[in-house]
Amino acid sequence: MTAVQEEIKALADSKLYPAVLALFGSPPPGRILDVPAGHGAFAKELLERGYSDIHCLDINAENFKLRGVSFQKYDAADKLPFPDNHFDYVFSVEGIEHFEAPFPFVKELCRVLRPGGRLYLTTPNTFSVEARLKYLVSGYFPRFRPLMQNPEQVMAHPVDDAHIAPIYFWQLYYFLLLGGIKLNRISTNDYLYKRNWLKRAIETLFARAIRRNIRKRNFPDHGVTSEAMLYGDCIILEGVKEPR
Repeated sequence: MTAVQEEIKALADSKLYPAVLALFGSPPPGRILDVPAGHGAFAKELLERGYSDIHCLDINAENFKLRGVSFQKYDAADKLPFPDNHFDYVFSVEGIEHFEAPFPFVKELCRVLRPGGRLYLTTPNTFSVEARLKYLVSGYFPRFRPLMQNPEQVMAHPVDDAHIAPIYFWQLYYFLLLGGIKLNRISTNDYLYKRNWLKRAIETLFARAIRRNIRKRNFPDHGVTSEAMLYGDCIILEGVKEPR
């Protein structure tokens, strides 16, 4: 590994890449898309695992330092510059919450994935017990506090450095279905159980109420009552594109 590649900065939580890669496992080689790619830190992890046909897109070219992959400066808010059914694996790690229009981007991720291919998408969790209580009491979701407190400062940041779009799971699930994606697994980078016994007890009761309500009303679940969803920091979705 070169000295340049050792300097590549990860823009996500330190536990997130390992958690995504644990879901990914060691499938056969294939064509990979990483968008938005940031500085190239996640693509570097894929290179180190032996994958080589890696294509990275990001709006900022000056920060991308990884060698050995294909990189294109590109605003992923536009239609992705690839044909339909082009990639075997598509990764979007902590990306959609930065988009003014996140769901057209999700549709594009689905479009460029081949039937049978796998999609990995992560975003801050707005369905956790902590997120629901924080929104109820304070009016914002975890990791979106600046959007509430200092919107002018958020506006002054580059779009890739600002969380502006909290993702509602059922809407995301809808657009994945629309793109032909069957959701396989939901995971997380970290479980945020409260250390204080009283706060932990309140969250436990709240989680039980959520699970009981889903069962009582016979609502679809699709992972929303899982430990990852109710206590996870970020959610990690794994989906497979079904043949049409």
